[in-house]
Amino acid sequence: MTDDVDAWLAEGDAPEADWGSHLLALALADGLGAADGDGDAELLLDLPALAAPFACRPHTCTPGRRPARARSCCADVLVQPTPGERAAITRALPHVRAWMTEHDHRWANGPPTLWTDEGLARPRGRCVFASEEADGLRCGLHVVEDAQGWRRGTIKPMPCRLFPLVVVDLGDGRRLLTAVTPRTARKVGLASAKVFPCLGDPVLRPALYQSQRDTIEALWGPAVYRAIGRGVGAWRRRQTA
Repeated sequence: MTDDVDAWLAEGDAPEADWGSHLLALALADGLGAADGDGDAELLLDLPALAAPFACRPHTCTPGRRPARARSCCADVLVQPTPGERAAITRALPHVRAWMTEHDHRWANGPPTLWTDEGLARPRGRCVFASEEADGLRCGLHVVEDAQGWRRGTIKPMPCRLFPLVVVDLGDGRRLLTAVTPRTARKVGLASAKVFPCLGDPVLRPALYQSQRDTIEALWGPAVYRAIGRGVGAWRRRQTA
């Protein structure tokens, strides 16, 4: 569970920003929660971010089909795999190549460049592992994991598993579980959260933490997911009191 997060943070691929003002604002607004993680680190919760509406709808953000200003995590977010993640993808490349060759014309002549100094390559406007299907973009790494019966994250990089969740190592044995929102976007290297159709639409349901239940439970355990649910529920009640 948290071993995956520990290993990722140890390789240094986590948001680096001053989160002090954000934590203070959350605390003053009674929006800062906490959960007992599956390890030694204290897990703080950005309750407003985790309660925000979110639903993954690839047909709304696929290049060539989306509105002019819309953006996609599979096409527009820079992902820098850690050395361990690159090695895992390389080992699985025969499986990945077989699926991508069948589903993505960019792989017709063999694997294209997979990554550059900036991160995962994005030939022709989308991640090298994102294929365009009838219902929108699909992650080839995710598909291969499921097809091979591998646990989630065997080859899929942590930022891709998490989006739009964000894990921040605050030091002193504390971590913050937050998400991409208008208040956090610049801290995680994004110009805006409004350009992502999956975020912030008030008609979307369920809440972000509910949409990300599988990821939260895989990384931190069911008890943390339940703690988030209690924290979000209490926060919402305070908003209407």
